Amino acid sequence: MITKQEFVEIVENLKQVNDFVEETNRNARKLNDAIISDFYNTMSLSISHEGIVVKLLKNMFEDEGILSWWLYECNYGRDFSLGDLEVDGVEIDLSTPEKLYDYLKGMEENEND
Repeated sequence: MITKQEFVEIVENLKQVNDFVEETNRNARKLNDAIISDFYNTMSLSISHEGIVVKLLKNMFEDEGILSWWLYECNYGRDFSLGDLEVDGVEIDLSTPEKLYDYLKGMEENEND
């Protein structure tokens, strides 16, 4: 099984690549007139393993969507607010990758009981 430290490092790396791609895309759009090409999406220039990594993590935790939601809808947790996720009326704090790991690990353990 993946350790919390390994999980956090992977999530942080995914976030850094995502931030780089978004910044590069913004800069490319600013240079729109200077670029003689129809190609502006630098996402395809980035390492295309993100989807595979996310799929592997989802499979490891038998996750049905919390991880993808947290990464993409919550902008790698940056846009997460307490109250965004409730389970049985209890607010779940997923404000950090560490807390996300603990939550996913707990869900996995509950399913294995």
